[in-house]
Amino acid sequence: MTTHVSHAAPLRADCIADSAGGLTFDVSASGATDAAHLVLRHREGHEEVTLPLTPATRGHLRAALPSSVALPEGHWDAYASVTEEESDHRLVPGAMDVHPLADRVPYETRKGNLSVECRLAAAPLGARECDICGSAARARSATMDLHSCTEPVPPSC
Repeated sequence: MTTHVSHAAPLRADCIADSAGGLTFDVSASGATDAAHLVLRHREGHEEVTLPLTPATRGHLRAALPSSVALPEGHWDAYASVTEEESDHRLVPGAMDVHPLADRVPYETRKGNLSVECRLAAAPLGARECDICGSAARARSATMDLHSCTEPVPPSC
């Protein structure tokens, strides 16, 4: 059974990005058919990833992008369609819960649309190693934060 879906308001998607690289999209729409889907289109290329939208909670459809699905680096624009009769519509962002170490980050574009930035996994901001006393004490390297080393530098350096 198909229920009429009004698109007077744009489709809104809440996003959750976890530290493992997975993304979950909860789209505010009801009356989905088996054809309901979410599409991520690479902005600079011709690649796209299509994910099925399935009923989640009342009035919401869910699409999951597991970390096992490889996405090349760059910006991916998000689109959705909930019935067979309609074309894909740009999604607008709703609530976004992004893990600080996520390498797939949903964001709102300047035009108010939902996009995802995919980047190579990097070390946490501010985490790096410092070498104490050069090569003679390389084994004593310590992790440092933005302000100072966790070990004092020996006076002999």
